[in-house]
Amino acid sequence: MVNENTVHNRSFKIRKLSYTRRMDFNFLSPKKEEAHTETAVYQDSKAATLAVSHYNEEHSKDRYAIIIRWTLRIGVFLIPLLALPWTTSLLEINKQLALVAVAGIGLLSWLLSLVSTGRLAWRGSPFDKGVLAIFGATIIATIFSMSRYNSLFGLPNDVASALLTITACSIIYFLIVNTSENEGLELVDALKLSLTIALAYGLLQIVGVSLLKGLWSAAASRAFNTVGSINALGVVAAASLPFFIRKENSWRSYMNIAASAAALAILVILNWWVLWVVTIADMVALIMAESVGRGNLSLSKFIAPMTIIVIGSFLMVINLNVVAVKKNLPIEVGPSFNLSFQVAKGALKESLVTGYGPTGFSMAFDKYGANSLANSTLSSTKFFQSTSAFATALVNGGLVMLLALAALAWGLAESIRYYIRHARAIRPEGTAALAVLAALIVAFFLYPFNVSLTFLAFALLGLVSVTLWKGTKRVIDIENNVALSLSSSLGFIGGLIVVLIGVYFSVSNYIADARYAQALVASSRESAAEHMAEAINWNGHSDEYYRQGSQLTLGLLSEELAKKADPTDTERTTRIQNYMVSAINLARRAIEQGPREMMNWDNLGQVYQSLIGLVEGVEALAEESYLKAAELRPGDPAFHNKIGNVYLVRAQLLRQQGGATPNTQQIAEALDRSEKSFQKAIDISNNFGLAIYNLGIVYDAQGKLANAIRQLEKIAPYNANQPNLKFELGLLYYRNGDKDKALGMFQNVLVLQPEFSNARWYLSLLYEEKGDISNAIDQLRKILAVEVNKDNETVLTRLHQLEQGKPTQPKGVDQKPL
Repeated sequence: MVNENTVHNRSFKIRKLSYTRRMDFNFLSPKKEEAHTETAVYQDSKAATLAVSHYNEEHSKDRYAIIIRWTLRIGVFLIPLLALPWTTSLLEINKQLALVAVAGIGLLSWLLSLVSTGRLAWRGSPFDKGVLAIFGATIIATIFSMSRYNSLFGLPNDVASALLTITACSIIYFLIVNTSENEGLELVDALKLSLTIALAYGLLQIVGVSLLKGLWSAAASRAFNTVGSINALGVVAAASLPFFIRKENSWRSYMNIAASAAALAILVILNWWVLWVVTIADMVALIMAESVGRGNLSLSKFIAPMTIIVIGSFLMVINLNVVAVKKNLPIEVGPSFNLSFQVAKGALKESLVTGYGPTGFSMAFDKYGANSLANSTLSSTKFFQSTSAFATALVNGGLVMLLALAALAWGLAESIRYYIRHARAIRPEGTAALAVLAALIVAFFLYPFNVSLTFLAFALLGLVSVTLWKGTKRVIDIENNVALSLSSSLGFIGGLIVVLIGVYFSVSNYIADARYAQALVASSRESAAEHMAEAINWNGHSDEYYRQGSQLTLGLLSEELAKKADPTDTERTTRIQNYMVSAINLARRAIEQGPREMMNWDNLGQVYQSLIGLVEGVEALAEESYLKAAELRPGDPAFHNKIGNVYLVRAQLLRQQGGATPNTQQIAEALDRSEKSFQKAIDISNNFGLAIYNLGIVYDAQGKLANAIRQLEKIAPYNANQPNLKFELGLLYYRNGDKDKALGMFQNVLVLQPEFSNARWYLSLLYEEKGDISNAIDQLRKILAVEVNKDNETVLTRLHQLEQGKPTQPKGVDQKPL
C-alpha cells in the first residue's frame, strides 16, 4: 500500500508499502524476502508521493479513467440543466435517469479499470462514512417501507428521496472523490458553467423572456426553469454565490459576473427570508473560511460578501415586493414548519426506527397533518414533502436516517477542523466549494430538496473532499493479494449486476412514464387506454397507473352506456360487463400495490359509486372504501361527504325506479344515512361548503324546507358570485312561501347572470302572483330573447295567456324550472 502524505505533514514514520511491478522502485523489506509479493519500505514521504504520482500519470492515460472523467464532467454539467418534454415530469424523472446513466457508466468504467490494472486507488475522506451511512439508512428504510416500490424508484412528485436516486448520487460522490485530478477543478468549471446557464435562463423566464417556448408549452410559463420550482431556483442562486463573487483573470471572470448578477436579481425579485438566510449563511461561511489561516488579509476581499449580507438583511426587514414581476409568478404552497415537524413527530411515534420509508411523507401527512387543514381551503390538499428536507428525512428514514445525518455532520466537523489547520494550502475554489456546501446544509433545514439540490449536495461533498484531502490517495496492489483479488472479482460481478438491474428498471419505468404521459393527453379514450395498457406492461408496480386506468375504463363505460342501443350489436352487454369488471380490478390492483395510500381507497370508492344503478349492493362497498380512506387521512371531510353522496344518489334512484309507488322506507333509510354522513363531514370541517350544501339537498328531499334553507344560508355569503347557489336558495324560499326573499334572490341572480332563464321564469311567476303583469310579461320576453329559448313552446304559451289577461295557473309554486 502506497500512502501519499500531505505536504504539511513534516513527521515521517517508516511504513511498509506494497506496490505493483510496474513501479520503478525496488526497496525490499528483509522480513518479506521469502514472500512472492514485493514490498517497499520508504524512509520518507517523498518516495510515497513519487509512487502515487507515478500511478496518477499512468492512470490519467488509462482509457477507463478518461471515460470516468468525461462522464462526470458531462453529468455535472447536464443534470442541473436537463429538461425533456415526453414524461409526466419535465425535470425530476429525466434527471433521475441521467443520474443513473452517469453513475452506471462511471461505476462500470471504474470496475473495468480496477480489473485491468490490478490496482485500487482510494482517497479517504471523513465524508465517506456519512455518505455510506445515508445510503445504508435509505436501504434499511426501503426494506421496511410502507410502500416499498415507491421508496425504491420514487413518485412523480418525490423522486429525490428514492433509493435509486440516493444510490446514484452516492456512486457519483465516490467517483468524484477517487478519480478526480487537479483537485477537481475541471468539475468545478463544469458545475459553474451549468449553474450560470440555469440561473440566466431562470431569470429570463421570470421576467417573461422564454427562449424555448416553441419546444414545449410548459416552457412558456414564467415559473419554468431547469432546476425546479421558482423557490428551488432561488435556493440554487443563494447557495452558489460563493462560486461567482471571486475575481478571476480568465474567461471565468465573465461567467462569474453573469452568474452573480442573475443570482442576485433572482434573490431580489423573490425576496423570501429563507433565501436570504441561505445567502447570508454562505457569505458568512466564505468570510470565515477566507479569514482562517490567511495571516494579513486585505478587507477589500470581503467587500462583495459583506455588501450582499447588508442588502439581504435590509430587504428582509423592509419586505420589498417587486410587484410588477412577482405578480405573474405562482405561489408555492407547502406545510408550515410547525406542521412539518408535527407530521414527523407522529410518524416517528408510529415507526421510530425506519420511519415510513423513502417517499413516505405524503402518507404520513395524510395521517398526522391533514386534520390541521380541515377548516381551510386546502382541506383536500396532499403534500409530498415537508417545508424542511430535514423533517422529510425524519419521516422517510426515522432513527436510522437521523444517525446517518449525524455521521455526515461528524464528517463536516472534521472537514472544518482540517481546513482550519491547512487553510493556506487550500485553493480558492475549495474555499468557495466549502461555503456552497455550508449554504446547502442550511437550506436542508429550511426547504425541501428535489433531484437538482440533492445532486448538488452530493457533488459538493465530493468536491470538498477532493480539495481538502487531495494528498491522501492510497494505491493498493490487488494482484498479489488473494483476498483482495477475489474481492475485486466478486465486486466486479456484483457491480455489473447492480448496474444492469438498475439501468433496466430505470429505463423500463421511464418508458412507462412516457406512455402514461401520452395517455393523459390522448385525443380519445380508446387511444388513452392503449397507451395506459403499454405503461402498465412496462411498469406493473405503479399504483398511479392502475388508478388512472380504472378511471379511464369508467369513461369508456360511460361512453358505451351513452350510445344508442343497436339491436344488431350482440356484444354490447359483454363490453359493458367487461368495462365494469376491469374498472374494479384495476382499482383493486392499485390497492395491492399501495395499501397504505389513501388515494387508492378513495379511487376504489369512486369506482363503486359510479356503478350505482348498474350493480346491486355497491353502495356498501363504496362506503367501506371511503371509510378506509378516511382512516388513512382522518382529518379530511371529503370522504364522509362522498359517502353522503352515495346514499343520496341511492335515494334518488329508488324514487325514480319506484314511479308512482316508491319504496318510502328504503328512501328514508338512504336519506337518513346520507344526512349522518354529511353531518359528520361538517363536524370535521364546519365550513366545508360541499357538505353543507349537500345536507341542504337531503333536508329538501326529506321535506324539511326550513332546515334546507338554513344550510344554504350558511354558505351563501361566502359564494356571493355563484348564481346557481343563489337560484337554488331563491327556489327554496319560493317553495317555502317566503316570496319577498325569493324575489330578491332571483333579482340578485340576474345581476350576476342576466341570461339565467330559470331565474327570470320564477321572477315572472312572482310578478304575476303580485299582480304586476307587465313585469311578468317583460321577464318572459327576455327569456325568448335568448337564442336557445326563442322557440320555447312553454314560454310562448304562457306569454300568450298573460297577454290575453288569463292567469297561467292558480299557484305559481307548482311550476317547474324550464
